Amino acid sequence: MSNRDITKEAIAIFVDDFIDRELQYPEFEAVMDGFVPMPDFAGTTVNAVYLLINQDLKITGCVFFKVGFNTKGMIADKWNVPLQQLVNNAAKGPDLGANPIALACYSQCPIAMQQQSLWDPTMEPGRNSFVLLKKAVASNRLGLVFPEPESPSNSELNSGQIGFNERLEREYATAMRTRLAHTLKEQRLRINTLKSKMSLKIDALKREHQIRLADYQVQMRSLQEVNAQLQADIEAHKKELELKDSKVQGVREYYEHKLSAAQLNGGAQIEALESGFTQELDAQVAQVKEELQQQLDMKDMELFYRQQQEESLREELNTLRDEHESLLEHGSSKILVPLSKAGISFVVFQPGLGQITLPPDQVAEYMSAPAEFAADKCGVTVETYKLWLDHNHSPYCNAKNADGEECGAGVKRVANPTDFHNGETNRCDIHKSIGGNLNIGRG
Repeated sequence: MSNRDITKEAIAIFVDDFIDRELQYPEFEAVMDGFVPMPDFAGTTVNAVYLLINQDLKITGCVFFKVGFNTKGMIADKWNVPLQQLVNNAAKGPDLGANPIALACYSQCPIAMQQQSLWDPTMEPGRNSFVLLKKAVASNRLGLVFPEPESPSNSELNSGQIGFNERLEREYATAMRTRLAHTLKEQRLRINTLKSKMSLKIDALKREHQIRLADYQVQMRSLQEVNAQLQADIEAHKKELELKDSKVQGVREYYEHKLSAAQLNGGAQIEALESGFTQELDAQVAQVKEELQQQLDMKDMELFYRQQQEESLREELNTLRDEHESLLEHGSSKILVPLSKAGISFVVFQPGLGQITLPPDQVAEYMSAPAEFAADKCGVTVETYKLWLDHNHSPYCNAKNADGEECGAGVKRVANPTDFHNGETNRCDIHKSIGGNLNIGRG
C-alpha cells in the first residue's frame, strides 16, 4: 500500500445538527470498551458520524449512526453497529473533494437490519452535515498525522510528459461525466432524505389523529354511561315518589276510617280530629313532595350539564374527523404534489392490478379505501373483488354439504378479477356439475 492509500478513522458527534466534538477512532474505542465515560451524554442517544480520511484531509467514507449512552455516560451494552462493514459495503455519496464518498445512512443502508441504527444527514443550507464535516476535517482539529508522500522517480516524471494533451482531454471529459454523475447521486440522496422525513411526519400525524379520536370516543362512551345512570336514578326516584304517595294514601284511608268510627261519638270531636288530620296530612305530603322535587331538580340539572358536555364532545369529534378527512383530501396538494414534481413516484402493489403508479390526487382515495379503489380499477364490484381476493389467497371449493361444512377441494386459481365468477370458478368439478351449493357432500 502506498502512502496515498493510507486513511485514518475518526468520529464526529452532532448535537442539534452541529458538530459538538471530534474523536480519533482509538479514543472512541476507549469509550466503547468502557475505559472512558462521556458524562455529557449520559442517558441520551446522540447522532454521530464514522469518517474515513485520507492524507489530503479529504473524506472518503461516512457512516451516519446513532449511539446510546447509559446513565453513567458509558455506551449501552446492547449497542452494536458494524461501522467498518457498513462503510465497506456502502453505495456512493456526494464528492467531498476526493471523488464520491462511500455513504451509509438511514435512506441508503447496505445492511437492512441496521437501518434503524442510522440517521439521515441534514441537507439544509447553513446546517448541511456534509459541509460541516468537510470543514471540520480540513481544519484537522484532531491532529491527524500521515507519512510523508513518496517522491516520484525521474523515469516516472519523464513518462508523465508523453501524451500530456491527450491525457488531459480524457481526464477533463471523465471529470465532467463524473461530476454530473455525482450531482445526480447527491440530488437522489436529497430526495430520498426528504421523502423519509415527510413519510415519518405523515405517520406521526396519522398516529396523533388516531389517538385523539380514540380518546374522544372513550370520553363519549363514559358520558353515555353516566347519562344512562342518571336516567336510571330519575326513574328510581319517580318510583320512590309513587311508593310514598301510596303510603300517604294508606295513611289517609286509615285516618278516614278512624274519623268514620269517631263520628258516632260526637260532632265536635269529629270536627277537631278531622281538622287535625287534614293539617298533619297536608304538612307531611308537602314535605315529601318538596324533598322529592329538590332531588328531581338536581338530577335534571346534572342531566342537562351531561348532555351539554356530550354535545360539545360530539362537535369536537366531528371537527377532528373533518380535519382527518381534510388531511387525506388536501395532503396531495400540500405534500404529495411537490414530491411528485421533484421526481418521486407513488407506487403501490394491489392484488389483481399488480404494481401501479398513483397520481398525487388519487393517493387519498386509495388510502381511504384500497379495496374499493382496486375494484373500480379492475371493473368489478367491491363484493366480487373481495370474493376474488379470498379465492386468490386460497383457491378451494367453498360449496357446503348437508352438514354446513365446506368442500375444501383445490380448484384452479383465477389470476384476473374480471375472469372470476362466484359459484363457478370457486367450485370443483363435482359441485359445478350438481349446480354449486346444493348441500350435497363429496363422495
